[in-house]
Amino acid sequence: MKFSIIHKILFVIMILAGAKSNGQDLSDFKWKNRILIVKTLKSDSEKFNGQLNEFKNSNEGFNERKLVLFTMKKDDFSLIDFTTGESSYSGKVSESISKNILNQSSDFEIILIGLDGGIKLRQGEILLKEDLFRIIDAMPMRRNEMRN
Repeated sequence: MKFSIIHKILFVIMILAGAKSNGQDLSDFKWKNRILIVKTLKSDSEKFNGQLNEFKNSNEGFNERKLVLFTMKKDDFSLIDFTTGESSYSGKVSESISKNILNQSSDFEIILIGLDGGIKLRQGEILLKEDLFRIIDAMPMRRNEMRN
């Protein structure tokens, strides 16, 4: 399997996370990808499974919008990069991401991070893919992408 530079960097970051390094974050994606995080604290979460089901067959829409998808169950994550066609890989969620981005008191959440690295959406209910695409398509950088 061929990994892009982003995958290699993220892999190194996640390895460092196991060593409790404090410097890791999602900045490797900044200005390149929008990040969608779907997180649950339960291994059998109906909302989590329903959310992933909602995103089935959305590869083209995710690719057009430069989305990468992190699914997180408890302390484990998987990444799917729709922009490169790379299959997913997995690891442990870093302490930095866990503390700085995720809401640890919420069983389920979905977070959208824009190209600029800012959180654009955070909610605790299932997000319809049409709503996700509408939110992204209304963003100034996405409107510019569509014009070009």
